[in-house]
Amino acid sequence: MNNRNPPIACRPVTPDDTGLITQLFSANSVCRGCWCMHWRVEKGGKTWNACWGDPNRRTFLKLLRQGRVQGALAFAKDKPVGWCNFGPREDFPRLKRSRVLIYKAAPSTWSINCFFVAAGWRKRGIASALLNSAVKAAFERGARVLEAYPTPQKPEQNLVAAFAWTGTRTLFKKAGFKPSVDNERVWVKRRAKA
Repeated sequence: MNNRNPPIACRPVTPDDTGLITQLFSANSVCRGCWCMHWRVEKGGKTWNACWGDPNRRTFLKLLRQGRVQGALAFAKDKPVGWCNFGPREDFPRLKRSRVLIYKAAPSTWSINCFFVAAGWRKRGIASALLNSAVKAAFERGARVLEAYPTPQKPEQNLVAAFAWTGTRTLFKKAGFKPSVDNERVWVKRRAKA
């Protein structure tokens, strides 16, 4: 493979990855504000606005150092180029408050709720590689059901990255997710029985 298209490798995040996460998120203004805290902060509005930026960064990196953040990182050589956030549903209190995502979750349900692929690296299959890594890690860590919230889109609609941060239906469909019977906005995948 040439230098323009280096191979992509994905792996679960570790508490030692604060520098890599900072490098990846600092290059993007939305990530610099959110720091993958959207689902972790219980309320939007003034509460969310007060957390935006440095408060989110400090909280996220503290959780990461404590081993309380689940996620997958994508690398091109040694450079971080993508991120996928996942974890037990209870780690994301904002899900419980979402009217759009009302859904009766089964026990041991984990959420896959955020993607970020760095500019210049999009449309190269990185989100798919991140999703595969996240699915594998979540099931290995005890998830029985995975849920996701893909951005609704029309057939052949090309979404701007800022609007596809929860992933697309095409992405999740290819990975074996299906709309739940409770809410078509929530897609699920069950762990295969051994």
